[in-house]
Amino acid sequence: MADTIAAISTASGAGAIGILRISGPEALSIAYKHLAFQEDSFPISAIKPRFAYTCRFIDGEKKLDQVVFLYFSSPHTFTGEDLCEIHTHGNPILLREALECLFKSGARPAKQGEFTKRAFLNGKIDLNEAEAIGRIIGARSRFELELAQKNAFGEISRLASNLRSQLISLKAECEAEIDFSTEDLTFESFEERKKRIRSIADICSNLLRKSSETETLLERSRVVLYGEPNTGKSSLMNLILGRDRSIISEIPGTTRDYISEDFLLSGIPIRLVDTAGVRETGDKIEKMGIERSEKEFSQADVRLFVIDVSQKTDWEKFTEENRSKLEGAIVAANKSDIRDPSWNSDIISQKNYPGTVLVEVSCKSKQGLDVLISEVSKKLQGLESSEDYVLLEERNRFHFSSITRSLENCLILMEEQAPAEIYIKEIDSALDQIGEVNGRVDTEEILGRIFSKFCVGK
Repeated sequence: MADTIAAISTASGAGAIGILRISGPEALSIAYKHLAFQEDSFPISAIKPRFAYTCRFIDGEKKLDQVVFLYFSSPHTFTGEDLCEIHTHGNPILLREALECLFKSGARPAKQGEFTKRAFLNGKIDLNEAEAIGRIIGARSRFELELAQKNAFGEISRLASNLRSQLISLKAECEAEIDFSTEDLTFESFEERKKRIRSIADICSNLLRKSSETETLLERSRVVLYGEPNTGKSSLMNLILGRDRSIISEIPGTTRDYISEDFLLSGIPIRLVDTAGVRETGDKIEKMGIERSEKEFSQADVRLFVIDVSQKTDWEKFTEENRSKLEGAIVAANKSDIRDPSWNSDIISQKNYPGTVLVEVSCKSKQGLDVLISEVSKKLQGLESSEDYVLLEERNRFHFSSITRSLENCLILMEEQAPAEIYIKEIDSALDQIGEVNGRVDTEEILGRIFSKFCVGK
């Protein structure tokens, strides 16, 4: 990469500070052409790496701005090349004019992601860390940001390196047994080898499962409000959103179709859906709305069953009739501030429905709202924190899937009593795939493992 690139590195729009970044072999000389230092004579050789200099940015005789200039020398930079930063005032017009000066002096416009690409090509970061940087910049929630940060700090890279080490060890063991079977050496048992392969395959399959769960959370998880008319679904939706979104009326059946709104709940993107009240009706339009309510509720990631405890109700009969809908749902017992004597919270808790959570709330007094939102968040995160989730890019999902298939094939071949020369090819395939995640395997490394583990030629 013999050319030098330049770009504006701060977000578009006006701001207190704007930053121009230059990277490449001519970065310092190009920047120096447009810098006027306070000293009358300040040679380029006097500029020290990692020092901040206050100076003027000039275009010939024209003074553009008072700036702060920093120079970072190769290879101790983000890109691995000579890199300069020019901190100007954050006016977009000023930044563009200064950037054009750098282009006239020999830099070319940087392409999308080119600074990060150069960092990767120069060995400053691996591909996983490069992909994580993109995720950090574009994260739509705190949850996604935390996951991207873990990858940027090398979590996937370390895991891949560990698996690669285990696979190389397996291959070394198999190669040694094939090549030195006549030597007086001790090898691991057939069952021990199968156990090691199964362990690696399980790690990869669990990684893929967690990644799938994470992707579901990163998409707009659907939280659906469901219940009979006038139970307070629309009021509850407005309270959760913090603004009026659904029309509220004492007339039953106000909501004839579902209403949805996207927002962040505890840092997780969700789509909150308010559905039409479910009841027996002869109105064709209302009946269509109820059918959609049933469909939305059945497909929800989190189901919020809203009930009105201010009305005299045979709750034993109600729970039996709605058993399938209550199981696994969060039951919002609304209007608890004016509850009817027929209501008893033990009616639902004693049924011991799997995954069902009961929260008594009042849309009028906002009692129990925080608890309800907390329970929804727990359902969304599976009672776990971001520490228990993993973010895999599509490229790595492909590689880890291929590793899992190869190791499963290896185990099948071993069960069929195939010779090591045959099933080792599946280990080779898995090694190729893990090599695509972080780096390539070389023969010398495998030979080094063999000679260090066994005293060959003794």
